[in-house]
Amino acid sequence: MSPNPASAPTAADLVDWDAAARLARIATPAGPHVPDAIRRASVALLRRSVDDALPWAGRITGLPGPARSAALNAEILVVDRAGLMTASAAWLRGLTGALPMPDAGPASRALATGQVGVALGYLSTRVLGQVLPRLDDPAGGDVTRPDARLLLVAPNVLAFQRRFDLDVLDLPAWVALHEAVHLVQLSAAPWLAQRLTDRMRLVIGALVAAVRNADAVRTEPDEQSDEQDEQPDGPPLGDLLTAPGREHLTRLVALLTLLEGHADAVLDAVEPGRMPSVHRLRAVLSRTPRSYGRGLSAGPGALLGRLIGLDAKETQYADGAAFARAVIARVGHKGLNTVWAAPDNLPLPDEIARPEQWIERLGL
Repeated sequence: MSPNPASAPTAADLVDWDAAARLARIATPAGPHVPDAIRRASVALLRRSVDDALPWAGRITGLPGPARSAALNAEILVVDRAGLMTASAAWLRGLTGALPMPDAGPASRALATGQVGVALGYLSTRVLGQVLPRLDDPAGGDVTRPDARLLLVAPNVLAFQRRFDLDVLDLPAWVALHEAVHLVQLSAAPWLAQRLTDRMRLVIGALVAAVRNADAVRTEPDEQSDEQDEQPDGPPLGDLLTAPGREHLTRLVALLTLLEGHADAVLDAVEPGRMPSVHRLRAVLSRTPRSYGRGLSAGPGALLGRLIGLDAKETQYADGAAFARAVIARVGHKGLNTVWAAPDNLPLPDEIARPEQWIERLGL
C-alpha cells in the first residue's frame, strides 16, 4: 500500500495497515473454545459489569458528575481479539495520521509494518480491557467522535478467569471498575485526552525519525530476500531513540503511571461485601505481570511500549499506586482530584516518587 499521492505523507503511511492486520491475525489464536451459551453469557456479564462500575467509580473517587458524563458519552464495546486488533489499529492510524513526514523507503515501511503487526497480535491475547482516548485533529476537528472508547475483551477475560480459577462474577466486575476509573479520569479532565495523545505523538515522531535514520544505514531492499522483507528484523525501536525522544518517553510514562496508579488506588476501596473474592483477586493480580493489561497503559501505552521494546515496568506502576495512595492518605480523594483541574497540576516525573513535593507544590 503506497501513501496517498493526493495528500502529503504522514507517519500513518509508514505502515501497511492491511499487511499488519494480516500478520496479527495469522499469529493470534481466537481464544478459548467454549459453547456459544457461555460466550454469550460472558459478553452479557461484562456489559452489566461496566454499567455498574461507572457509578461505583464515581462514588469512590468523589467524581459522580464525570462518571455520569462518561456513561452518556463514552462508547463501550465488548469485543473479541479480532475486534480489539481492528480498533487498536484504527486508533493508532488516526494518531499517526496527524504527524507529517517525508515519504519513507521500503525497508522502513517493512520494519514498521512488521513491528505493528507483531505488537497488535501479542497484545490482543493479553489485554483484558483498554480505553482509547478521543483523538482530536490538530486543525480542530474530531478524528474520533466519542469522548473515549472502552473495549472489554471477552475471550481474554474468560481465559484469565479459567487460568487462575477466579470467580466468574468478580473478575469481570474488577476489570470493569478499573476501566471505569480511566473513563472518569478522562471525563473529569477534558484536556487529558489531548495531553495524552500529544505526548504519544511526540514519542511516535521521535520513533519515525529513528526509523528513517536507521533506514539510511540498512541494506538496500533489492539486496534482501523476500523472506527478510516479510519478517523484518532489527533492534527494538526504543534503542534508536535520541535523547529528546527518550525525554518525551519519560514524560509519557509518568502520565500513564499516574493514571494507572490512581486506578489501582481506587480499587483499594473494594470490600468483600461488594466483591466476595476480592482478596484472592488482589493476590493473583499482584503476581501477574502487567503484560496482562488493563486500562490506558494496556491500550495505547502498551502498544507503544511493545513497539519501542519497553514493556511497562512494574516498579513504575507501583510508584504510581504509591503516589495516589500517599496523596489520598494525606488529603483524601478530594485532594487528589486537584490533579484533574489543569494540565499544570499533573505531577512531574520526579514527583511521582515524592508525593509530598506534589502536595506542597499544589498547596494542599
